[in-house]
Amino acid sequence: MPITFEVRAVPSLTEIAATEWDALAAPGGLYASHAWLGSVEREPGAGVEYLLARGRRPADHPGRLACALPLYDVETEYNPYYAHRRHLDLLGLEGSWTLAGARRGYRYELPAAPDTGPELDALLAAALERAAARGTRGLLFPFATTRTAQLLWERGAAVALDGADAAVITDGSSFDEYLRKLSSKRRIAVRHEFSTFRAAGYELGLEKLADCYTEAAPLLGQIQRKYGHEAHDERMREYLAGQAEALGKYSRVFTARRSGRLVGFSLMYEFGDTLYARAVGFDYAETGRAFEYYALCYYLPVEYMHRQGLRRLHLGMETYEAKLARGARLGPLWSVALPVPGSPLPGREPADTSEWPRRFGRRALPEEEWQQPWAAPWEGSGAPGAREGAR
Repeated sequence: MPITFEVRAVPSLTEIAATEWDALAAPGGLYASHAWLGSVEREPGAGVEYLLARGRRPADHPGRLACALPLYDVETEYNPYYAHRRHLDLLGLEGSWTLAGARRGYRYELPAAPDTGPELDALLAAALERAAARGTRGLLFPFATTRTAQLLWERGAAVALDGADAAVITDGSSFDEYLRKLSSKRRIAVRHEFSTFRAAGYELGLEKLADCYTEAAPLLGQIQRKYGHEAHDERMREYLAGQAEALGKYSRVFTARRSGRLVGFSLMYEFGDTLYARAVGFDYAETGRAFEYYALCYYLPVEYMHRQGLRRLHLGMETYEAKLARGARLGPLWSVALPVPGSPLPGREPADTSEWPRRFGRRALPEEEWQQPWAAPWEGSGAPGAREGAR
């Protein structure tokens, strides 16, 4: 029986069962999940459609979802880290490109079953047809994992190293066991930071976002403005209210209060075996002297993870030194561009990742992730499957 494929587009995740989507997207964690992408779908500034590829094979249940891809038509990007120009500069490219995969989350793992090569080719071909119809040069994937970058590179994409994804892997260990994995110098520092925080006398809590987002919004606005971002308190309230509606059941808000008033928080989402750090906020008139940031973002979550049996605290990009000092490991993230057929990409040398182990030490950088799977400049027509040996 020949393999047949069906690729179709739907305008909303509400047309796809969450169980079916999440079964496929599980390796991508929260940021590939139905709940997270549904929350992104509600954000202003972009339209979205989802391409779904279903394969029919003799041994398969007919119509199984084999791979999927969100495509975004971005009108306004509020987050400069997601700006097309930043990623195109990394890739040495110009022109207009269709955003694919991730619009939020700083990590993108392509939802694709392990044995789904032909279905993936069909999905990408359909996506490139849509990109060409929009008058763009192809598909731009920000923050791709190494697995996703390799799948796309094999099909003719250009790849550039963007940054790193940080996570503390505790495997559910206690706080004391977590400390023992740090250097002796860092153990002393962490104990001092946490004891200072404990001695500050905050009223500590673990709350749901729906119960505290109104109080949290001005604190989130303070930290956004501190780092130069335009952030009106009402806009922050609307953002957190939307997150509470879409993701409330996963929310875990570590709070610090004075006489009942919220003065600091970290918002995280518990999904699978991982706790995902998303946002923090502080009243700077009341905090800043007792290591509140590290306690709310690292130490209290590690204690919670031990109680819940969670394995990983996902911390995302940037401020790598602070994260490594508290036990994080780094995995690479890539900017990837897949051109429409007939739109060649410039030949580029493979990204040089050697600086990262030199700068941060090999212990914190898993060797298997930092040895990139591509070893030659781009060659080919830009069509899926263009590279020699591609599936």
